[in-house]
Amino acid sequence: MSKSTKKSFFACTTCGYESLKWLGKCPMCQGWDTFKEMAPVAKANGKEQRRPVILSDEELADEERIVTGIEEMDRVLGGGMTTGSAILLGGDPGIGKTTLCFEIASKLTERGVKVLYVSGEESLKQLASRKKRLGLAARFAFLTTNHLDDILSAMAEERYGLLIVDSVQSIYNPKLPMLPGSMGQVKDVATRLTMEAKAADTSFIVIGHVTKEGAIAGPKILEHMVDTVLYFEGDKMLPYRLLRTIKNRYGAVEEVGIFQMSGGGLTSVENPSQFFMSQRGEIGEGSSLFPYITGSRPIILEVQAITQKTNFSMPRRLSLGYDVNRLFILISVVEKAIGKPFFDRDIYVNVTGGMKVNEPGIDLAVAASILSSFKETTLGRDTAFFGEIGLTGELRKIVNMDLRIKECQRIGIRRIFCPADGTHDTSNIEIVTIRNIKELYKRIGNG
Repeated sequence: MSKSTKKSFFACTTCGYESLKWLGKCPMCQGWDTFKEMAPVAKANGKEQRRPVILSDEELADEERIVTGIEEMDRVLGGGMTTGSAILLGGDPGIGKTTLCFEIASKLTERGVKVLYVSGEESLKQLASRKKRLGLAARFAFLTTNHLDDILSAMAEERYGLLIVDSVQSIYNPKLPMLPGSMGQVKDVATRLTMEAKAADTSFIVIGHVTKEGAIAGPKILEHMVDTVLYFEGDKMLPYRLLRTIKNRYGAVEEVGIFQMSGGGLTSVENPSQFFMSQRGEIGEGSSLFPYITGSRPIILEVQAITQKTNFSMPRRLSLGYDVNRLFILISVVEKAIGKPFFDRDIYVNVTGGMKVNEPGIDLAVAASILSSFKETTLGRDTAFFGEIGLTGELRKIVNMDLRIKECQRIGIRRIFCPADGTHDTSNIEIVTIRNIKELYKRIGNG
């Protein structure tokens, strides 16, 4: 009998599931004949033992942040990148993730920060062509490799302030039997890179592919290991992009940065409210304005609705940017409140700009758009609506009412329909408080 107590184990080459014996079918990913025998990992000798410590308030230093110089990026990060933080950036193919990382690398290089850009998907020639097309003059280091050890060696030889990896699915550890991009490889690569970057106080941005459902590909633990998770969203056929914060240990979540895509790269949108509002002199029938709060930023959105005679036996209800199930409920509430059925009308609702609004405060703006289209009257671009509508048709208060009113004042909106509150500043703006849908129906078209 062997004196060694170390035993080999078997691991699935697809998902990384481990077992003490060989299995024909993986119980996690359901793959057949995917188990390979693995040698035991030797324990590190001479490792310094860490002991618990108690920190006093004087020893707790403030977070050091690296300002990227890109206004919208700094906003979603809470004032800039925290030194040694790990950031996961996800988004659809071709949405602009690499372009954004190129511009971050260029801005930080100009500020004296050493940057290493690792690409496992493009050659040096392709990277040089992209850099030239974006007109970036700053010189930062590139490394084209798919091997994890190459990245770790480069980090050991030179101290970098920022490491960018494009993408985590293209990097693999050759010591593991799994294929590149598999769950086991993604978990191992992300763990090793995050540990090394934090040990060296190097800020770390890793790009992640997304699945067809829109979630970042790989194990969910990938999002738990990093400090910040960002999603880059938008329609590739439209010129704007939204950078949304899903997780942030150093700042607020649900912050949104707005960029405009052009031939020269991405530029920050300075006035998002004007960007999302209609460029016409009047917003037209079936349109209303809604002050939306995302994170700490108020944005004026335009909500549009069409209520046309249906050609079908069952009327259609479709919604973009507004929960369609909530639309069904809202239509029923409006029908009961005004005493007029919509069984003979198709109703379509759209929140312009591709924004998706989940808060109930948009209910009043949606109802106003539907009634405006139904009564064939224009609400005007100087009027905004916000408030939650209950099942009995009553109007309920929502959060951040003062912040919404201040944004409306800044844009030049002169009248707001909202629930009664009494705590907001009413100077230079008319606050029309309504109690239910019946009052809204009477006022629309009658001033």
